[in-house]
Amino acid sequence: MTTTTNTPAPKENALEQFLEKIENGVDNIVTLNIQTLMGDLEIGSDGKIAFQNNQTINGMISNINLIDGDIKTQITADFYNNYPNLVKFHQTKEIQGQQIIKGNIVVLKKIFETLTELNKK
Repeated sequence: MTTTTNTPAPKENALEQFLEKIENGVDNIVTLNIQTLMGDLEIGSDGKIAFQNNQTINGMISNINLIDGDIKTQITADFYNNYPNLVKFHQTKEIQGQQIIKGNIVVLKKIFETLTELNKK
């Protein structure tokens, strides 16, 4: 009579698990969303803006695809016509956001490469 036991596969070491999390996190970072909005807004417990039905909102929303660099911007006419300083503010945030993401990607790549090398030792 033979018995078989189900033994779990050996777990990866902590460094391998951390490297996997970095890889998965980088894969999930695709779009940078910048919002400059005016209106009766509330921030939900998840940190996102909670919009109400039939609510009037003025502002700009930009979505920057970090892979191909495509930028899509939506702006209300009222916001564009009446708040030029806020339009400039939003545009500045787009540029800063792109620079921050580029810098973060370089740092993450260096960390990943260093940890990968350490893991080989």
